[in-house]
Amino acid sequence: MNKFNPHNLTLTSFFDSIIDSYDQDLLQELINLDTADSVLRKFLSIDEMRQFGSFFTGQKLTSLAVDSFSAPIASGSVVLDPTCGTGNLLIGCSRKLAVSDLLSDTLVSWGKVLRGYDIHSAFVEATKLRLILEALNRGATKDCSLEQALLCFPHIRVADALSIEVGELSDVTHLLMNPPFSNWDSPATEYWKAGKVNAAGVVFDHFVRRLSNGCLISAILPDVLRSGSRYEGWRGFVSEKVCGDIHIAGRFNEKTDVDVFLIKGELKEANSTKIVWYEYTESELSVGDLFDVCIGPLVAYRDPQEGTLSPYIHAKNTPVWGTIGTFDEFRKFKGRLINPPFVVIRRTSSPTDKNRASGAIVLGDTPVAVENHLIVLKPKNLKVSYCKKLINTLRESKTNAFINGRIRCRHLTVGVVKEIPIW
Repeated sequence: MNKFNPHNLTLTSFFDSIIDSYDQDLLQELINLDTADSVLRKFLSIDEMRQFGSFFTGQKLTSLAVDSFSAPIASGSVVLDPTCGTGNLLIGCSRKLAVSDLLSDTLVSWGKVLRGYDIHSAFVEATKLRLILEALNRGATKDCSLEQALLCFPHIRVADALSIEVGELSDVTHLLMNPPFSNWDSPATEYWKAGKVNAAGVVFDHFVRRLSNGCLISAILPDVLRSGSRYEGWRGFVSEKVCGDIHIAGRFNEKTDVDVFLIKGELKEANSTKIVWYEYTESELSVGDLFDVCIGPLVAYRDPQEGTLSPYIHAKNTPVWGTIGTFDEFRKFKGRLINPPFVVIRRTSSPTDKNRASGAIVLGDTPVAVENHLIVLKPKNLKVSYCKKLINTLRESKTNAFINGRIRCRHLTVGVVKEIPIW
């Protein structure tokens, strides 16, 4: 992360250049929450950003998160961002705090309230520098050296969030976070899933287990935690610990194609009010009542071309809303073949798509090899008429609305498809 040091030098140089007046436009640019992510992209590749989980919260999401606390941030609060990055969320919190005439008095006051950790020293330094510039931008008069100013934030430091234990958390009143969304190995104990899991869920879980009851929470998290079948255990655990609710926030930012939600509430022991993670649609029938649903069994990059030569369908040769009765592509496959009639839906799906569940009907007398980027829906009564009724259901605007409320990840799951109401 040393690549980020030139930006910190820019921040430092600006502070040192301040005597009586300064470039107000440049100062505001240095603390702009919407440009922080773009600044990072100048120094790190997108692969490095994904590796480090470094995607910085913009102004809109920051305001939403900070304003979601049921009790406002004040001079007596202790606000923790355990994965603070370059400090956008903490800057958002500082805007709820008063500014004194002198910079030193302002920073001492803010330093008692604001707490943050990050594993990258360059990010921690940037957080402190930007908070200092934020105080100047709000009218505080420079009356101390940079070294003295930096010492005003003893609780913003280099640390691994998962190393923080109860002793450091007893006085925290507000937990605010946008943890990394990358995949980590699941910790060995106290966990809801083995193997690779979303890092944001791990970090959130860590602090929910260790913070005191009554602590207020506002966390920006990836939609997969809210909607993915893999995280049912995580949701169950959080519902037992947090009295709160969910706000679907949409796409993280223009350059980061991940939808997020906000969980806001309060830690309570033996909480009996369960969180509503998504709306439940009342319907007499759902897709799972009438169709057997599975992922296409063929994994093209992995499965050898051995076995029976069979008709082969995948996302690129399957016409949206069309009917396939004859086949022009074949492949050897020794795995499970699917007998028509059935419907296939593309797994790749975005909230911006005109139709979240784009389907096609597959007919014929020959078993078909179906690639795993398609979801197979086979009518339990084996009737083509049910396939046609399903296609009509999938094209309904109500179906789009249901899916967008249920899952905003960039793929559909078998569980969600089974829940689609038959209108």
